[in-house]
Amino acid sequence: MPKRSPDLRPVSIVMLAFGGLLAADLASAQEATLQEVVVTARKREENLQDVGAAVIAVSPQELERRFDKDLQDFANAAPNVIIDDLQQGPGSPAAISIRGIGTTDVEKNFDPTAGVVVDGVFIGVNSGAMVKALDLQSVEILRGPQGTLFGRNSIAGVINIIRQRPGSELGGELRAGYGNYNDMQLEGYVNIPAGDQLSFKLAGALNNRDGYFFNRTLGKKTGEQDFSSISPSILWRPTENLEFYYRFDRNEQDQDSNTVLNFAQPDQLFCFYYGQCAESLTSPQSGDRYDVLQDEPGKNAYFNSDMHIFNARWDAAPGYRLEYLFGDFATDEKVTQDWDGTPLTLYHTDRPATYAQHSHELRLTHVTDSPLSYTLGAYYWKSNYRIDLLSYIGFGDAIGFWTCPAPPPGEPHVPCFVLPVPQTVAQHTESYAGFVEGDYRFSDAWTLTLGGRYTKDKKDSGLIDPQMPQLATLGSLSNPFKKEWSEFTPKASLRYRYSPDLMVFGLYSKGFRAGGFSGRPNSYEAASTPYDPETVDNFEVGMKSEWMDHRLRLNASAYFMKYKDKQEEQSVPASQGTGQQTIVFNASTAEIKGLEVDLLMLPATGWTVALTLGLLDSEYTKFTELDTTTPDPDDVVDISYLKLRRAPKVTTTVTPAYEWPALGGQMSVQASWHYIDELELTFYNSPQGHNPSQNIVDASINYQRNNTTISLWGLNLTEEDSWSQAYDVATSRTFAGLWTYTTTRPPRTYGLQITQKF
Repeated sequence: MPKRSPDLRPVSIVMLAFGGLLAADLASAQEATLQEVVVTARKREENLQDVGAAVIAVSPQELERRFDKDLQDFANAAPNVIIDDLQQGPGSPAAISIRGIGTTDVEKNFDPTAGVVVDGVFIGVNSGAMVKALDLQSVEILRGPQGTLFGRNSIAGVINIIRQRPGSELGGELRAGYGNYNDMQLEGYVNIPAGDQLSFKLAGALNNRDGYFFNRTLGKKTGEQDFSSISPSILWRPTENLEFYYRFDRNEQDQDSNTVLNFAQPDQLFCFYYGQCAESLTSPQSGDRYDVLQDEPGKNAYFNSDMHIFNARWDAAPGYRLEYLFGDFATDEKVTQDWDGTPLTLYHTDRPATYAQHSHELRLTHVTDSPLSYTLGAYYWKSNYRIDLLSYIGFGDAIGFWTCPAPPPGEPHVPCFVLPVPQTVAQHTESYAGFVEGDYRFSDAWTLTLGGRYTKDKKDSGLIDPQMPQLATLGSLSNPFKKEWSEFTPKASLRYRYSPDLMVFGLYSKGFRAGGFSGRPNSYEAASTPYDPETVDNFEVGMKSEWMDHRLRLNASAYFMKYKDKQEEQSVPASQGTGQQTIVFNASTAEIKGLEVDLLMLPATGWTVALTLGLLDSEYTKFTELDTTTPDPDDVVDISYLKLRRAPKVTTTVTPAYEWPALGGQMSVQASWHYIDELELTFYNSPQGHNPSQNIVDASINYQRNNTTISLWGLNLTEEDSWSQAYDVATSRTFAGLWTYTTTRPPRTYGLQITQKF
């Protein structure tokens, strides 16, 4: 079935409305100026225009008009950023790519390339990183390696999420909404001060919706999701110089299992042997991207998480702040998943897993009017992960060591035996780091920044796998494989303040992503062989500027990055177990260069227009793999012609907004057009996982009077049905493998929301 044409009527209505408003108001006098944006990109409060790095911030005012559901919706806030929900069970594992650097696997042994930081706490896994857009104060997106202050595995960049703290006045906010797919939302918070020094806050949320998909095998809708959150917090200021903050978050998410689509082609096993074939390279077996065929619904699928954050600040002397941050994040999940995307039982899994991390960070920050300012500190991290995986593999006749009834002539085979394959993997990480970053102001115009971070990582991996009796001596849970790595990541920057409204900078920074052990091995060699860290050297020049009497802000960066020892996760054939395994290799080097532009302007009274543009050119410079067509183990083949995944050449977003007085209150409208150039989603760039260019339009209309706001919102109004994930299972360059599956981005959603402040 061909890809459906997008419905452009909502876009036309929005564009006509904005065009009419602009024509009526373009000649108006302009007196407003852009507000100063304060960011914490360097773990201290600074004006965005003074930061010599590529940073963009989403303000509280903009958050009120965006109607983001979770982290994925912030992909349009910055150039060269791709955020996809892998749609692989509860927890919504996130695939984040910044400047063409990202990872896409669901397993927790894969360290993220982009750091998701919540109130200063680094989330160390992809599952749980798709943070819900609740109770937000601001969102900052830092592009490029952040190897000194954020450190751990922030090789691509950092998404810095800051939530609202308890307020000093009694009050709160309640928000209720309803949308298509029976989407019911209720969220809010209340502040309760207890004198001048102590404040309490209680926040919570409920969100229930039907699924986006129809299961043709079971004859019902699928993808239903129930989410609840409770978040108490406390802020205590016993003196003017001392502050203690604690917050607890409990999130519970029940959700149907993954909604994958089968894209097996004639040269893949699921098609030529079992007859489970896609309609074409662009149309799945089900014929429609929002129809699925899985025969196994999710059973007791859930993803629960707990987070504890404790922050202590002491202003020991004028310009000196000592800060301690403790973070604890734990998840518990379980789901039965049907990965084959067919009406048959070919590849299913039970995936109960637990994860826990905790971290300690101690920082001293010195900022005064003196030429020298700095931040220095120490960091400790520990995490534990365990999955008791049970895979169910369906076999037909002539597969395995038993005989099944032969099908009628010309008919495909049907599994007559399902083999359960158990495997338990437990991995532990311990990391230590010391860091410093300082500025020295030579004059009012010139500032030099130098910094560095030394990191030492220890990891171990233990398994229980009946297919590998060698684990009895080494590699078991009680005697795991072990490996240590260390790395120094420096930073140097020079800023020149040409005028109060123009600053230019040059930057060198290095990012580091830890090594580890493969999480789904099916051979002793794969289980025991660690992969090493990968690094990125980033060379960047940029400018921060304001024009037109502070009515236009224009920031730009150009960068060149050298990517070394790049970790490539590959699904490859295995001679035992499930018949496939995912292995990580330090397989390649790459070069990435690009240009980024952030523009914000006030063209006329009531108008705000934001524009971002990202240009990206990425290529492998060295990438080889074993040539399986020859018996010589030293023969390799060059595959550097492949494209990096989730690395589109162009991304751009245009967001006009208009606000005006009406009906005794304020009306506002905002639209966003987000363009993503074509990109690849699979390792071998298979055509099933190729995304053509995407056009995504969001919009909202809001009316506010006193403390009440009524909003109409719509996301993905063009109903862009591009892929959010694609994966080739057990594939090599010369072996097409078992099958390919994909998942689809959410369809058009819209709704009504009422917000009441009190």
